[in-house]
Amino acid sequence: MSSPPMGPNRYGKSGIRLAVVDRSRPTHAFTDLEVEVRLHGDFDAAHVDGDNSAVLPTDTMRGTCFALARDGIDSVVGYGVRLVDRFLDASPGVDRAVVTLTQYPWQAVTVDGEAHEHTFRPAAGGRPTWTVSRARNASPTVTGGILGARVLKTTGSAFSGFLCDEYTTLPETRDRVMATTVDARWGTTGPDADHSGMATDVPATILAAFASHDASESVQHTLHVMGTAVLDAHPDITWIRFLLPNEHHILSDLSPYGLDNPGLVYLVADRPFGVIEGAVARDGVTPEVPWDG
Repeated sequence: MSSPPMGPNRYGKSGIRLAVVDRSRPTHAFTDLEVEVRLHGDFDAAHVDGDNSAVLPTDTMRGTCFALARDGIDSVVGYGVRLVDRFLDASPGVDRAVVTLTQYPWQAVTVDGEAHEHTFRPAAGGRPTWTVSRARNASPTVTGGILGARVLKTTGSAFSGFLCDEYTTLPETRDRVMATTVDARWGTTGPDADHSGMATDVPATILAAFASHDASESVQHTLHVMGTAVLDAHPDITWIRFLLPNEHHILSDLSPYGLDNPGLVYLVADRPFGVIEGAVARDGVTPEVPWDG
């Protein structure tokens, strides 16, 4: 009996953590990254016949990430392009190399009102992320994003008029706490866009739109407002998609203690939680949506 053919497959290395210190100036720069590598190509022989001749070891991928960081990382996206180019050169059987780079941001500690030259603490605002993809004999493409940007508003959010059935117990509300942790990805017009600037400016646009949307009827409603604000403010962005958990803050019942609770004390429920996902795109643009395949 012949072996069934392989379906689509890829392989790579996850969780490559590395940090690079730029000591070329008195004020040091510190870049902290997590790298994911995925190689797409013809690896049927490895799966079906146990023939590894086309397989670049994932340990080599790890070593490549460290070796190519040796001369510094002026641009995270530029570093990603160098990585995909190297993996295509090193692996003749690879059709496409994909590298995702997530930055853990740090900022200088302030001492006597001045930024210290070589001491850092974690920065707020989430983790910038970029995916660099290159097919053989093609130009690289880049998507940007932000992960883990926490945001909360204490008013200006409602949830009412929703579908109810015999299992619905959730009360309607015209004023609630709305909290989420923004994960967003966006596509751009090309690799020459200002990806470093976008990593700062796009999250600022997202959070400003979240704050300003005081007539929110739902997380879905605010998602569309945030996406529209990004497309309006950033002409190089062609689409943006969000993953937004609804981090519930439930008004606590203080009546057993003989107390009222006029919107002051909340139970913070970490689970279960709602998850809202959606994309906003320019006319004629199809956004990349991971659940499509």
